[in-house]
Amino acid sequence: MDNRTGLAYRRFKEPVGYLKRRRETESWLRHEFVQKGGQPASTYPHYFVVEQAIWIEEGYDGQSNKLQFPISAFSHKPVSFTYPDSMVSYWLRSQTDKVYYHPEYHGQVFMFDEIIKIIDEFGIPNEEWRTEANRKYDLFIEAQVWNSELAVLTPVGGESRIVLR
Repeated sequence: MDNRTGLAYRRFKEPVGYLKRRRETESWLRHEFVQKGGQPASTYPHYFVVEQAIWIEEGYDGQSNKLQFPISAFSHKPVSFTYPDSMVSYWLRSQTDKVYYHPEYHGQVFMFDEIIKIIDEFGIPNEEWRTEANRKYDLFIEAQVWNSELAVLTPVGGESRIVLR
């Protein structure tokens, strides 16, 4: 990782600490997902981004790639969502007194129907984080797929898609 540039690589500067935080976050994600009736088929999720993530594209200095496919490529049962990134959302649970904390969606794990309602009310993050202090951490919506096999379904309309990173 020494030759990587971009702000997004900062999180890997201390790998032991990063992995500890990642495992804590994944434990929280799985617990909350199961509590809501989620059916994980794997111990750890595969991470995706809903729509786009300008922060990722810029944060990795163009060193990232993307593949887009419709969310209908997955059964909804093994998919959870966080708004924003799961590690940030997990951390935001302890920031309830800050202007950038939004109890409607920070520190929560959502099922498909729930994230659709949140998107309808608050939108998909774009570039508000650049200029609005109260949206400082709303970088993107993350989807966690708790299954290593994709279930191909008939699209249910709309143009929702998940971007694979």
